[in-house]
Amino acid sequence: MAKTEKLYTLTEVSKRAGVSMPTLQRYKKLFQDRIPSVGQGRRQRYPKRAISEIRKIKTENLKKRGRPRKVVTGAESSAAGQRASGSSRLLTLSEICRRTRISYPTLVRYVKLYIDQIPHVGEGRKRRFEPEAVAVFVELRKNSKRGRPPSKPGAASARSAADASLAKRIRELERAQREVSRQLESVLSLLKKPVQVTIRPQ
Repeated sequence: MAKTEKLYTLTEVSKRAGVSMPTLQRYKKLFQDRIPSVGQGRRQRYPKRAISEIRKIKTENLKKRGRPRKVVTGAESSAAGQRASGSSRLLTLSEICRRTRISYPTLVRYVKLYIDQIPHVGEGRKRRFEPEAVAVFVELRKNSKRGRPPSKPGAASARSAADASLAKRIRELERAQREVSRQLESVLSLLKKPVQVTIRPQ
């Protein structure tokens, strides 16, 4: 791979390949041997040819879709229409990713840590978010440092107490080290003194 080749994040690959982030995450697990990448974890990046490969995988999967259509009764159709009208204002996590420009993996992490603070409906893959959740995600991002989750209430005071305890422990270790050094110097000074041996006649 050329050193000057442009690399893309997973969010950028999702936009360029026209594949939703959940689907792209699934492709990563199922076709990792086909999708070229550089790095690991949050630093993993993808060359341009990975986008072409993902598009091929998408086409292949579309051809494989052949599930028989379910016959929908009038009552089921009415219920589905009611659900659709009620959920039209709900947002997927991918939509929130586009609106907030927060990376999808970061949004997933926020959901795991702060789901009780985020307005939502449903669970798991069927979970959808109220429009008000956009502002909550943005606020969580503002309160977080790069590469770290947002601080929870009381976390700062807990860290402060831990730092104070660590500083106290370091001071105790330094005092003990000085005491050991003092005792060692005393022993060395005694060893340097000439030893006098007196032999008494029998």
